[in-house]
Amino acid sequence: MKKGERVFFIVAVVLVILAVASTLWRTLGSDAPRQVKDYYEWNDAAVQGYEIYKQMGCKNCHKALRMGESGVAPVLDGEGTRRSVDWLLDYFHDPASRVTGSAHAGGMAPDFRSLEEKHRELLTEFMRALKSSPGSSNYPLPPEQLQKTQ
Repeated sequence: MKKGERVFFIVAVVLVILAVASTLWRTLGSDAPRQVKDYYEWNDAAVQGYEIYKQMGCKNCHKALRMGESGVAPVLDGEGTRRSVDWLLDYFHDPASRVTGSAHAGGMAPDFRSLEEKHRELLTEFMRALKSSPGSSNYPLPPEQLQKTQ
């Protein structure tokens, strides 16, 4: 190998080693907590609401807790960040009052209006527990960005 080639080779090897070391240091050596994009705030009522969610077969159309169908109906992860408790309660009392043409207003999905009040409250607690952080695809868009997507 000629002298110029040897120098070029050594410089290239050093740069590769530095790049690998830098990447390893950032991923393994960092004490900074990793950002959680979706998270859950569980309480007893939310767990009971999750049981109702499962019994009603909601995961056949919805995705929540990173499980279930995707693309059939809205993803529910992040609902507790996107919606207020009052909005959720109103929706479970009369879905069409909040979402025009909702499948839950006597359409293809279970009709929430036929549920007992306690079950509506438990489902609300389950939805309230499904949170998301900025950076998550389930995080609500600011109003100015939301208008651009519509």
